[in-house]
Amino acid sequence: MTPQRTDIDLSAFQRRLIAERRRIAGVYREDEADVRAEDEDASENELSRVTTFDSAENADTAAAIVDHDRETVLDENARQLVHEIDHALDRIADGTYGICEVTGVPIPIERLEAIPWATMTVEAASRADK
Repeated sequence: MTPQRTDIDLSAFQRRLIAERRRIAGVYREDEADVRAEDEDASENELSRVTTFDSAENADTAAAIVDHDRETVLDENARQLVHEIDHALDRIADGTYGICEVTGVPIPIERLEAIPWATMTVEAASRADK
């Protein structure tokens, strides 16, 4: 059995994680509304959906595609971060928060303060990235 951390204020980390989750969800909802509004504007403009011989219109279409791709990546990053935060909240609930999932040693408090959803020590994370 993994020892539970007694040297950190779990409720303070839980509050920080919940606040960060709410912040990300709020930003995601705002971004999603912006994308929907842009898509509606684009659908009203027939030229934005077709390639023409006018390089300016083609540039607008290309810019819209790049924006859409960027938003897709940002959406995925937001979903991944929310997943990591949820995992950290689950670890608080089951008593494993702050313990490295790879080595079983305590994650330094400084790392948890910087990245409250961290699941590994810096050393374990750097080995996992190789």
